[in-house]
Amino acid sequence: MSQHQEGINPGFETSHTLSLDGLNAQNATQIAEGLEALPWVDHVQLKVGKQSLKISYEASHHNIDEVIAVIEQHGAAIKDSWWSRTRLGWQRQTDENIKDNARHEPHCCNKIPRT
Repeated sequence: MSQHQEGINPGFETSHTLSLDGLNAQNATQIAEGLEALPWVDHVQLKVGKQSLKISYEASHHNIDEVIAVIEQHGAAIKDSWWSRTRLGWQRQTDENIKDNARHEPHCCNKIPRT
């Protein structure tokens, strides 16, 4: 995406796609509104026919588990399959790496790194 919401740091933005179960027209609207209400969420796209969610957010402030909590609050769930569980593990690791990188304080090349 070339345009970002105000306040989003594109260096810490991540995009995830989740396969869902129990997504319908009523709860899709509620889920989209709930996710868009979170600060630092850049883009939310729900496809009811494909039972999928694509979301972009700044991972230095959010993680995938917060997204899952909003989804489950409105009656849908993450698809229970091997592939979904594997991707969810990768997405959690990506979010954790981005959050760690956002907190990292670089040191000067001529100094000994702090321990």
